[in-house]
Amino acid sequence: MARAAVPRIAVVSDGSGLPEGDDLDAALREYADLIGRLAGVAVRPAVILAPDAPGLAAGVRALPPEIGSVLLAHVEPARALAVQQELRDGGARPTMTDQDALSIALAIATLDVLTDGGRRLDSSRIVLAGTSELPGLATLLMAAGVGDITTWNKPDSAVFPLKRIMAGADVLIDLIDARPAGDALHHAGTSLITWNDAHAAVHVTAGLLRAAADLPGATLDVESYRSFALALTATGDFRSAALTRLVLRVATTVFKTRQAR
Repeated sequence: MARAAVPRIAVVSDGSGLPEGDDLDAALREYADLIGRLAGVAVRPAVILAPDAPGLAAGVRALPPEIGSVLLAHVEPARALAVQQELRDGGARPTMTDQDALSIALAIATLDVLTDGGRRLDSSRIVLAGTSELPGLATLLMAAGVGDITTWNKPDSAVFPLKRIMAGADVLIDLIDARPAGDALHHAGTSLITWNDAHAAVHVTAGLLRAAADLPGATLDVESYRSFALALTATGDFRSAALTRLVLRVATTVFKTRQAR
């Protein structure tokens, strides 16, 4: 009988970000299977029930040494960020979150719209509606060189209606379905990005985790995500059927370039 492949990547959760009533074990198995198929390596789903971020971080540190990289999935965002920071500060294995992947995918979609339209990033203006849905996105876009980012959430509407805020914007990223009805965006010449444009997120996840697992010392942080998003956008090829392989190749180059500095 053939031996099972040794897992190289772990998909970890404490269930704190999973909707009530959903099956955590089933959700993690499904996620791990998908990432494994795309990345071409065995992926281990791991439920780590912990009362707080330090407990979850300790559980990640206790994973087998052959696990080269970790995805925190279905973890409450603030807790996931705290775990990620604690692991990074302690020199633990590279760890990213499912929100990181969504932020990268939407950043790439936004950068592609801007570059396709011939707009300079440093003079472009973006309105991000629903900032609290994905807090890392604004940070990533700023790191990528976007010159003007206006953040907006629904409570702001009483004083600052979105239609007024988005006047003159090159791109509206709408994460809360708040855009004005009708042809307001078209008439304003504003491009629209929504959750539907995050289709590359699972490929980003699989490729980045595989690259990090393959390259000791790789770092998963905003600097790497920025370099990766800019490099992948520059390829102009991120809608290809071989997207995970492209992500793996670009991510490996980004990690090696950073290590060589």
